[in-house]
Amino acid sequence: MKLKKVYAFILSALLLSGCAAAEAPAQETAAESTSESAAAEEILSLESASAEETEPPVISEAFSDENFSAEKRGTVILRYTEDEAASDKGALRIFNRNNSWDGVQYNAEKFRGNELEAEGSFRSANPSVRISVQYSVNGNTSYNTIVSVDTKEDSYSKGSGKYEIPKNAENIIVYVESDRLEEIYIDDLSVKVCGEYTYYPEAVATEYVDTSDYPSLKEEYKDYFRIGTATTSNLLDKEPYIKIIKAQYNSMTLGNSFKPDSILDHNKTVRDVEKYMYSPAVKFDAVKKELDYARDNGLTVRGHTLLWHNQTPEWLFYKNYNIGGELADRETMLSRMENYIKNVMEWTEENYPGLVRTWDVVNEAADDDGGMRKSLWYQTVGEDYIEQAFKFARKYAPEDTKLFYNDYNSYQTRKQNDIITFLRPVVEAGNIDGMGMQSHINVDISISQYMAALQKYYDELGLEINVTELDVCRGKGDDWQEEQGAYYKEFMSEILKLRKNGIPITSVTLWGISDTDSWISSDYPLIFNDDLSRKPAFDGMIEAVKNQE
Repeated sequence: MKLKKVYAFILSALLLSGCAAAEAPAQETAAESTSESAAAEEILSLESASAEETEPPVISEAFSDENFSAEKRGTVILRYTEDEAASDKGALRIFNRNNSWDGVQYNAEKFRGNELEAEGSFRSANPSVRISVQYSVNGNTSYNTIVSVDTKEDSYSKGSGKYEIPKNAENIIVYVESDRLEEIYIDDLSVKVCGEYTYYPEAVATEYVDTSDYPSLKEEYKDYFRIGTATTSNLLDKEPYIKIIKAQYNSMTLGNSFKPDSILDHNKTVRDVEKYMYSPAVKFDAVKKELDYARDNGLTVRGHTLLWHNQTPEWLFYKNYNIGGELADRETMLSRMENYIKNVMEWTEENYPGLVRTWDVVNEAADDDGGMRKSLWYQTVGEDYIEQAFKFARKYAPEDTKLFYNDYNSYQTRKQNDIITFLRPVVEAGNIDGMGMQSHINVDISISQYMAALQKYYDELGLEINVTELDVCRGKGDDWQEEQGAYYKEFMSEILKLRKNGIPITSVTLWGISDTDSWISSDYPLIFNDDLSRKPAFDGMIEAVKNQE
């Protein structure tokens, strides 16, 4: 409103100036011309700013020709293609996809604090295609589905969905992805604002509540197991998070900083390929802040993770580190694997002795379709790569360090059977100590089935159990907070029951602190609200252990 008033004032001044000029001799000084030009530029600038505040943003692509604004996401190639199945006989073809999230993306910063509606028409050999949104809050990145469209290979399927972007979100991107890696064709894509539009030029700062009077999870559970949380270095810049982590938890997992793409040093490695051929260069700048915090505040650390198919740079797996060339041979990759594990473990123990008590040696090796995931580790080393990784980890791990395998949906019967099959020789070799249950679950997951899976891992493999990445997605009802709280209470009660019955459950880690920091924030899966006020989920965890007394 203020901008509009300034605009009107300047416009009136210029009109008055024009009238005065008509009465004067037809002469104009350079100074007058410059002044009037500057005023005109200011009008355009103010008008643009005013429009930016009031006009809702729109993304709309018909893909009817080669002119499109979609940006590549990941390794993909984008091509306009003639397509008889498309409504206007043209579509965008997305191919050369190497990761599920590879696709197209759009900057969506102007949707901040508003509900958006996304709509798309797709065809693909993938069973489904998603329009998703990615954004960061407090430095933690969240990935959420707006709409999932069931797709066919020879005809287009259309779908739409809505999603509300938080006011405190940054780096907002809307993108198209699919779990499988077949090509995707897009006929039409649109993203628009639902309802009245409010423009937020920057993320709105959160006002945090006082958490000093909360009961302490780590104190309440100290007689049973450690209680942990996942962190990022950005969270440790915020005093409310620093306080609540120290008060509530005695264990932490670095959400991203210990993953291979944060540790491996590409530039240094490729500058001297011969020197680093069998032992890629590493750097540890990313982990120091979080490890310093853990050391200085009495928390132990779960090292997450040494080997993973994701967040591991592709160049690691190629001969001479040259992507697009030949994959490296088995012996080369075994050397790289051993030296990477050695370098990470030795640096950590030398600089932070005794801090990292547990390592996730291998993460998510089981394929959702059954068997072992055909990752680049599998392709280059072979199906014994898990055994090899644990052998090297045992060789270089400090005494009393626990070595774990970690996976999601590991309570599901078929996946559990696969995991048990490929962990059995690792157990027989004495190179593994525990099973990590990621536990990204929801209120519809059977707690009894989950607990039976924990019992089975112990009965068949004799492994220690960690719940490593716990979050519980909300239900759809209006009373979802109470339902979620009751689920957390029952879940933790059953965990405690197993612990009392002799199952060696030694740690439960929540995958984040507040809902807004969660990687799936739209499902509100954690125990604190955005402002760190306690949810029924937090109270449920407290009640579960109180009832044991």
